[in-house]
Amino acid sequence: MDVLLFLNGVLLSRLVYILNDAPLSGRTLTIVSLVQVALCLLVFAVGWLPIVLAALVLLVLLASEYWLPKDWLNESRFSGFLMILIATAIFRDNLFLAPWVEAALTRSVDILWRAGADTTKLLSPGLWFLLGFLLVANEANLLIRSLFHRFCLEPRVKEDDVNDAQIGQLDVQEYNAGRIIGILERWMMYSVLMVSQNLNVIALIIAAKGFARFRQMEERAFAEYVLIGTLASMLLTLLVAQIIGGLSGD
Repeated sequence: MDVLLFLNGVLLSRLVYILNDAPLSGRTLTIVSLVQVALCLLVFAVGWLPIVLAALVLLVLLASEYWLPKDWLNESRFSGFLMILIATAIFRDNLFLAPWVEAALTRSVDILWRAGADTTKLLSPGLWFLLGFLLVANEANLLIRSLFHRFCLEPRVKEDDVNDAQIGQLDVQEYNAGRIIGILERWMMYSVLMVSQNLNVIALIIAAKGFARFRQMEERAFAEYVLIGTLASMLLTLLVAQIIGGLSGD
């Protein structure tokens, strides 16, 4: 429970990356750093491990945003979260909820119980579901963007769209639209897989996406961009859904 609360909080703060393809500004980085450090020190009981975790959070933030090459921004951001995830997994048996957090949870559970809700079927499963929901949003987005960048698959401005000076440049509008579409399709697939394990929804989403962009699919470069993005989204969503489903069932 304690680690789940912490990881969900970290992932929520990392949603700032979704619309930031460049390194964070000093102000934004400061806010994100304060939020994540506060999570380390407030969620867990006082001890040396939360302090070490807070130091690691600051280290990976500074490394990804300022120290490592900007050409590897997406990879360094994802690797930073992976390091935090590994650290919490290693130390999870020695990390305990802070008394104030435990008291707040107890009150919340009591309120839900009085309202007639079965808290045993809501709280922990809900946190697991939220964890996967956030993973397929931003973390999957970082991996897919990294894939596009490494294999030069980003959509480019075509001759018919703009003047000669902009031809071949990154099509920011199309790239951002693809990002939002990708997040929504992963959320849909993940939600259905977690609730019913119905794989038919994947075929439905792919068909709807192909129908919406039917004319653009005549262009080979764009078709490859959409197909690879869709397959990557599907693979990552299936992977996250299976892992979360297995862990939440333990």
